[in-house]
Amino acid sequence: MGTAALAGKRADTWEKKIRPALSASAAFDEGFFKDHGERLWTPNDQDRSAAILLHIELVSRVATQRLDYSHGVEEGALKSIFELFGRTRTFCTENPGCSTFEIVAWHVLNATVRPFTARWHPIGQAGGLRALDTSDEFRGELETVQSALLDLDAVLQVIAAYRGYSPTQARRVVQTAVDEEMQSFPGWRPMGRIDKADLLSTRERDMILARRQHYDLDQKQGWASGLALSGGGIRSATFAIGVLAALARRNLLPQFDYISSVSGGGYAAGFLTQLLAGKDEDPNFGLEAHKQPFVRDEGESRILRKVRNGASYLSGSFVERTALAAIQAHGMFMNLLVVTLLTAVFAYVEFAVRHATPWTTTDAFSLFLPVVAIGGLVITRLARKTFYHEDKPSYLMTFFGGLFLLLPTMFVLHFFHAGVRFLANFVLGVQTSPAAPITLIAILAWLALTISGFVAVGAIVSQFNRLRPALLTTISAIFLLVAQSLFYNFFADIGPAAATVWAAAAIVTLLILWLVIDINVASLHHYYRFKLSKAFLLKPSCDPAEPMNLSTFDARRALFPIINCALNVPSSSDPVMRGRLSDVFAITPVAAGARVLGYFETDSWEVSNTNLDLGSTIALSGAAVSPQMGLRTKRYASFWLTVLNLRLGIWLRRPGKSPAAPGLWYLLKEMTATADERGAFLNISDGGHIENLGVYELMKRRCRFIVAIDGENDPTMTFHALTNLQRLAYIDFGITLDVNLDDLRLGEAGYSRSHFQLCRILYPQGPDDSPLEVGYLLYMKLSLTGNEGEYLKRFKLDEPTFPHHSTADQFFSETQFEAYRSLGEHIGEKMFLPAITGPLDQTNVQLEEWFRCLGHSMLRPVSTGERAPQTAR
Repeated sequence: MGTAALAGKRADTWEKKIRPALSASAAFDEGFFKDHGERLWTPNDQDRSAAILLHIELVSRVATQRLDYSHGVEEGALKSIFELFGRTRTFCTENPGCSTFEIVAWHVLNATVRPFTARWHPIGQAGGLRALDTSDEFRGELETVQSALLDLDAVLQVIAAYRGYSPTQARRVVQTAVDEEMQSFPGWRPMGRIDKADLLSTRERDMILARRQHYDLDQKQGWASGLALSGGGIRSATFAIGVLAALARRNLLPQFDYISSVSGGGYAAGFLTQLLAGKDEDPNFGLEAHKQPFVRDEGESRILRKVRNGASYLSGSFVERTALAAIQAHGMFMNLLVVTLLTAVFAYVEFAVRHATPWTTTDAFSLFLPVVAIGGLVITRLARKTFYHEDKPSYLMTFFGGLFLLLPTMFVLHFFHAGVRFLANFVLGVQTSPAAPITLIAILAWLALTISGFVAVGAIVSQFNRLRPALLTTISAIFLLVAQSLFYNFFADIGPAAATVWAAAAIVTLLILWLVIDINVASLHHYYRFKLSKAFLLKPSCDPAEPMNLSTFDARRALFPIINCALNVPSSSDPVMRGRLSDVFAITPVAAGARVLGYFETDSWEVSNTNLDLGSTIALSGAAVSPQMGLRTKRYASFWLTVLNLRLGIWLRRPGKSPAAPGLWYLLKEMTATADERGAFLNISDGGHIENLGVYELMKRRCRFIVAIDGENDPTMTFHALTNLQRLAYIDFGITLDVNLDDLRLGEAGYSRSHFQLCRILYPQGPDDSPLEVGYLLYMKLSLTGNEGEYLKRFKLDEPTFPHHSTADQFFSETQFEAYRSLGEHIGEKMFLPAITGPLDQTNVQLEEWFRCLGHSMLRPVSTGERAPQTAR
């Protein structure tokens, strides 16, 4: 080696050799180079040997690998880093004289690693790292330590004059796999339709492009995104407001295309829609981070304080409560009147038949019982041939066979009537006879007594799920039989002539009611709509706004709303509906309808239903109590829910149909749970009765990124809404949700490990379901992990049911409102921790980049072969 070369080699200093190998880590700061930077770079064989050994430790340990957010083991990472001290001491002992190695290694371990282990080792020993969400701060500090160790590894390779495997390569493999997966995305389908020339889908696309233009976003972007706000009444609305505030703070809200809501989630969605898309425009309001309603100025914005003050929105003044009681009483009276008149007519028919055939009321009738029973069995035997052979029994034989089978029923009714007369005499203390007949007052007293008793029994029965169907069915049958028997005895006591007059009066009254009654008038929907509108549909001035019609939606500043209801069709001829009893009825500014019904322009619905504005729409979406409740429809309960007028839903007139009001026929359909999609009027109730997350319609449109805010009542974490969505999405669209919910389930202490999970949405393409398009669902669950702030911990002590107060509680106090809002914001903030997103710009987050960072932390790379379609799991 020449003199010049030797001089150049000796001129290499620590700073010249080390600094080029470093990243942005502060492990080797200016203080280090001030102390050692001018030293000549002269590592020896012992330095190189120790450096190789420690390099092997670093590349093979969890210490330098980024923890998968869902499956990483924090205790293992802490232990792995802690063990580096012992291994480094061993390498120094085995390689005496490795001064360069010692200075470099111990500088990083003592200056950066030791404070970390000193803080977290006792916490880990106490079990403080077992909750995933509790370890977020640990993960953030771990990132800093790992960056220092990666720089240490780079310097060790310089010392050893060796260029081998770097721990950063493993990280790049995972990130590259996710990045490549995200390069392919599902094509946007407005209205869920492929045909780009379709009028309705074109209008929906144009409205969304108008918003993108207003917020200066890429209009050529071929994919869509959406927010989903679940059902759950005021609890869900308040929780969603907290999450939306966290998203707004990062300027993410303008980047979403859709806001799909159900029930309580519709309160929050309706609030934003009315505020930003109504006729009262204010430049200070918008979806941007620096605009109201979510921007903070030394506290919460004035309009959100207005919403907070209206949390107990169903509370009312004395006049409002009186009016509500009057509406409810009117509805109950009308419904009971209809039932009473119908039973009276049936009782008269039986009375007339028996009067025309006096032998049916004598004890001699018992002599005919064996003959009738044998004849009925013979005819029934012959009738079976109808299903198996060509020699079918004649219609005449079938008629008489049925008649013979009805005669024993009349015989049983005869004794039932006698029993009711005896009980009436006993309870009322009046001996009734033709001379002293049962009066209408006695009948009404009996019915009132019967209803009171059945309501009390029903309240007890409701606590026994297995007995409920049989007992409520029995109670309904007994109630109707008692009413019919009372009227029969009344007719028998007053004689044929008077009975005919009374029956004619009942029939005339029914005909009048049939012609003039509007069953929507007595629904509690109108009060519900009024209170919701007053509390959530506001002007920028904070005054209540006149609810807008969705057809007048101003698409420039607001997210495109999809308000989900349930179309109840338990008697549909569609085979799919026979299992579900309902379909998703989606209402948007462009169109409203359901798959089983078809879709009509929104303004045509508004013309046919003059009260169908935004207030009515969100009230329908939240009509949780109705005689027909989609998947939850119980025919044994429908009768009593109708009679007691527990009806939050209404009947919507189909566009283009007669302007007549829904009358008694539709009331009977509610009582018997026999609505369908073929009539002029359609029964609409809570969207949660079919799909409670609001994600269904977003998947139908093939959204690439979906954020689902699930605030449903789920204290045992069974995830009914999400698993129901999996089933519907796979059956209807062939879409598979690839999700693991283990971190959200309750642990032994009653807490979840995490508040959220990122999962893949596998959209099928083509008739053979291949290839797949991949979207992503960020599922944010109303949950506790144990690391919430002191306010929430204290509230949990005071209210053990938190965060799953019953949806029946719609009278939130200021304390409850703040607890759920605060929890929503807490969970929203967690989504932007550096431990999850890495070095992401926190002030102006890009939606696609945010999901990419979430994918780096929370997704396991999968091969194409692993993405085969699967059934709902």
